[in-house]
Amino acid sequence: MQSFTMDQPTTSMEDLYTTYKPHLFSIAYRMLGSRSDAEDMVQDLFLSIHGHINENIHNTKSYLSKMMVNRCLNELKSARKKRISYVGNWLPEPMVRMNEDSPLESAERHDTISYAFLILMDKLTPLERAVFILREVFAYEHNEISEMFNKTEVNCRKIFSRVKKKVDLSSEKQGNPSARLVEEKELVTRFIAAISNGNIQSLVDMLTEDVILIADGGGKVSAAIRPIYWKERVLKLLRALSDSRFPVSKAQLVQVNERPGVLLSQDDIPTGVICFEWDDQTMSIQRIYIIVNPDKLQHLAV
Repeated sequence: MQSFTMDQPTTSMEDLYTTYKPHLFSIAYRMLGSRSDAEDMVQDLFLSIHGHINENIHNTKSYLSKMMVNRCLNELKSARKKRISYVGNWLPEPMVRMNEDSPLESAERHDTISYAFLILMDKLTPLERAVFILREVFAYEHNEISEMFNKTEVNCRKIFSRVKKKVDLSSEKQGNPSARLVEEKELVTRFIAAISNGNIQSLVDMLTEDVILIADGGGKVSAAIRPIYWKERVLKLLRALSDSRFPVSKAQLVQVNERPGVLLSQDDIPTGVICFEWDDQTMSIQRIYIIVNPDKLQHLAV
């Protein structure tokens, strides 16, 4: 195993962990789309370097980032094989927050951690994902990225340029994000009232005509195994959800990856998370994601 020295030799492993854990977790979560897997990756990385810190490394952050990205690339290769046997749609594991920061504090983070961002990343190859995240999210220079992957800087620039053409983050970088978050919160509150009270017809004007609903039950909980297309069919499924879940379930407004979303629970046990993508012009819902796979909810607490 290769070993290294921190930028400041007197830095303890505990200090190293405290300093770099948030950054490494952010890379892993965006790469893997799983909070639990990202946490495991960070723990495993620090366990692997414990007691092996005697070779000189000039840029600790870059070195640890390279280690994390390589681990994530290996994990993604294995994960793609597992997806073949996954029942139904696979969706990223959501991060849910009960308490609220100020709108400005949330707005400063939402463009790099939103659920829509994770969905976009899942459409890329592992290498494309890594290059894009390091450059677009964490502002690594192309020469740094090229060193991480033992590729030429020109090659990395081409990969990044290709991904930029695939990925549209315009909706992630809205002007006046604070006002948008307030509007989203009001709309999600209306959505909660509709499904809680069985008044699904009141959602008609909130959905685009070509709205898509994607549910992830992982074969462990009943959920649509294919995406549901078009407003009429989505309303029908939401009506079925409302009839089957309520009044025994509770729906509450939460922050899902720094955007307003819904947490479903029964007897204080999380049973589902709902989040949305919005049409930028009309602020209507164009995508609904419902995560009910219990494996992706076990880290939540009501």
